[in-house]
Amino acid sequence: MPFLTTRAVDSSLFAVALGGEISEAFKRMAEAPRLADVWNFDRQVYALMAAWMDVGQRMAAYHVIASVPWNKAYERYSATLAGMKEGDAKDFGWRKAFDKWRDIANKELISNLRSKDFLAAQRELLLAALDLRTCQQQMTDGVAKLLGVPSQHDFDELTRQFTELRREVHASPTQRDAVEGAAASPDNQERDER
Repeated sequence: MPFLTTRAVDSSLFAVALGGEISEAFKRMAEAPRLADVWNFDRQVYALMAAWMDVGQRMAAYHVIASVPWNKAYERYSATLAGMKEGDAKDFGWRKAFDKWRDIANKELISNLRSKDFLAAQRELLLAALDLRTCQQQMTDGVAKLLGVPSQHDFDELTRQFTELRREVHASPTQRDAVEGAAASPDNQERDER
């Protein structure tokens, strides 16, 4: 297990690239037949580690795709600076230089944000993060149940009940005033208005 833990904690791109093998091993352990010698908690830990490693891999892929427009913008900006004539370079102050850089970078970033590769990487990263969150919640609920303490679901349910009760309490004076106003006689209404 120390080898797997060391590889899981290593954040280098090499480890992320090879992390798929470890992630698959954890997934196989988590999805294996339910045996008497493997506790459910162990299975949840394996699933959580596999989901965590999957997020790391998706994040690395996302970073690679997100860095492409910055590199392209730098290349285009460098080419623009190299293509300037001697006289133009003297009039090219820091404001003009920044405006040129901003225009090039914005065009590259917008084209990247609309690309299919970026959208696919972003979608995969979000799905992996949601899977990780689900595994974390399942594990937290299991530990809370084991220790006899309230889980996040219990707190959410309690908050929902308080919110509903608060709405009922705030709505009751309004409803009571409306009922009393309708039941009042016209003579009393005239007297109250004076």
